[in-house]
Amino acid sequence: MSAINLLRELLKASEKAARIARVCRQNQRLFSLLIQEKEKDESNSRFDHDFKTLADCLIQEMIKHDIGKRVSSAACQPRPASTGLESSQFPELRDNIRGEENAKFTNTAGDTVMVTVADDPASTVEALEKLLHGDKDAVAALVDEVYRDVELDMESLELPTDSIPLDNDWSELGVWIDPIDGTAEYIKGEEKLTKYPNIAAAGLKCCTVLIGVYETCHGTPILGVINQPFAERHGDQEDGTGGEYRSKLYWGLSVGDLKFNNIAPHEADARIAILSPSEQSKYIDFIRNQLKYDVIYSSGAGYKILKIATGEAELFLLSKGTTYKWDTCAPQAILRSMNGDLFNLQDTLINKSVKKISYQDRKVTRNLGGLIAYQNIDKLREFLKL
Repeated sequence: MSAINLLRELLKASEKAARIARVCRQNQRLFSLLIQEKEKDESNSRFDHDFKTLADCLIQEMIKHDIGKRVSSAACQPRPASTGLESSQFPELRDNIRGEENAKFTNTAGDTVMVTVADDPASTVEALEKLLHGDKDAVAALVDEVYRDVELDMESLELPTDSIPLDNDWSELGVWIDPIDGTAEYIKGEEKLTKYPNIAAAGLKCCTVLIGVYETCHGTPILGVINQPFAERHGDQEDGTGGEYRSKLYWGLSVGDLKFNNIAPHEADARIAILSPSEQSKYIDFIRNQLKYDVIYSSGAGYKILKIATGEAELFLLSKGTTYKWDTCAPQAILRSMNGDLFNLQDTLINKSVKKISYQDRKVTRNLGGLIAYQNIDKLREFLKL
């Protein structure tokens, strides 16, 4: 059981997800067909309106399929290179892969379909054609990406060359997926920067694909992948228009005493705290006046925690229980690979001791006590003293 084999497949799945997100976002005719408001029991209480897109549902089901596909004898027969169905090695994970979205999607005509990705592309085509009013061009664009065989330059992603064995059977691992973290930013698409050039306040740069793997027995995240589908734009004109979006991929692996990631060590240029725009004023005042941080506001839980991992911010704090396990599993695994971690804020404040976010209880999906993240645990100890 090699963790590197699993990491390689998660990276490829994340890039396929990023491609689907870009195809949907850049085709305005297609994009206008893809948005629906979540049901009340699905939505996040922090938002007046919480939307999901067909891109969310399709990405989630594609990742489930690609990672957890059961390889039958028929599936092992030679297939055209474009199907992208040959690489799945982890059927035991299938029942432990969970995501944010309900796969049920209703189109503008009121047709409701369970979005699934099947071994047979024809089944996926049939479901998408019903949702997209028989728009064969739009369906073809999506299906091409769903079944594409994505290749990545693994050397540039700095994967370890040695095999890293896992202590767990595949069936003892769980996976949390957030297909597009920052859906509101994905829909609006309005770019807004902070005074720090590497930290966006809002917009497509804040959108991330999050895939996190954890041990079901102890609830500990061990492997995380974060893909920013809109991180860079190549071929931009001087006026900022045009150009092709490309991803940036980050990963972290923490197995026992072995810790690996592809993030270069980096000290923050300033003492920066990155917060939600809706954070409570008493926490903002404390962080700014007592802890002496420069407070920056940004969108997307995954994006904000990523900025802690990259060292571009030093502290992430969220006082409300408005994030979920799919938001935090991947970035927490990356933090753990750097000797940092993600903690329950209220337990930290009340008990003056740290309680790490855990994924052991499958029935609890919300991080009820809020969050606090540091890459440097010594900085957390300074926080506790105050």
